[in-house]
Amino acid sequence: MREMLSLFALVSPMDQDTVWESWLRFCLSQEERFGFTFTHLGCETASLHPDGIRTRSRYLKKLEASVARGERIEHMGFYLLPKGFRQAVFDFRVYLGLALLERQRYCEITVESGFPEGFRYEDALASIRQFLRIEQAEANLLPFTQTFNYNVNCILSPSPGSRERDYGLIRALYREP
Repeated sequence: MREMLSLFALVSPMDQDTVWESWLRFCLSQEERFGFTFTHLGCETASLHPDGIRTRSRYLKKLEASVARGERIEHMGFYLLPKGFRQAVFDFRVYLGLALLERQRYCEITVESGFPEGFRYEDALASIRQFLRIEQAEANLLPFTQTFNYNVNCILSPSPGSRERDYGLIRALYREP
């Protein structure tokens, strides 16, 4: 069974004017640090309205231009997907996403367990603390099929008893507050 290490945090930006530039730099620095290249990205800006995700090679420069212009951005996500993937939400090896919607503000950093080699959620958390205020955070080891369900149902919009449901949590690694 594929296991995913998922860091999920409820956040707010320290500086609304620079948060997207900081997020973009953080995501691209992960490529350099761990020796891989994101294959796809997704975002929504005033000028870019992708229906789903786009290849990095065709979309990164457009995204960088939107960030440089200071366009309003609601979310930005980077994916490392294998060739021939079927569904991005289930097939990714690495996903880094930041959403600053009016009602939901969160950061998700989810990587396949053991990939990239040397990845530590503690380092990622320290890096994003440079430009995001963390209101609540959890790092968990989950089956790849339940990562999204656990993060959304237990952390983002918990309901009474949601933690007691079986989402296949393998190991809770970190939680604040």
